[in-house]
Amino acid sequence: MAKIKFPVLWLLVLLASGQSLWGQSSVLSSGTWIKLAVEQANVYKITFTDLESYGIDPAAVDPATIRLFGNGGGMLPQANNAPRPDDLVELAIFVSGQDDGSFDSNDYILFWGDGPDLLEFDSLS
Repeated sequence: MAKIKFPVLWLLVLLASGQSLWGQSSVLSSGTWIKLAVEQANVYKITFTDLESYGIDPAAVDPATIRLFGNGGGMLPQANNAPRPDDLVELAIFVSGQDDGSFDSNDYILFWGDGPDLLEFDSLS
């Protein structure tokens, strides 16, 4: 597992509500947010101890309400008219130990984080 180092992802620890399409209400408008980081494309792990170091009491968190958001990694496109999301995009996560409704000392979160460097296949060249 890789260690989280540079800010590019956001972890929502409490369930966000009032989310609307097209930027009328950002997912950042509610909940408790922690700014995380990834250095390269990899699987990352967030532990009980990590949540404590972010200033969160993991024992008070229902793991079913944890959500992770990001912008997909990579740099912004050069063209201003290139399509891009108007809000953070929710990422898939796996929460080990969430069945009991509490985040215990041996529970953890796994997620795939795309780093700042992305390679894309160009079928025309």
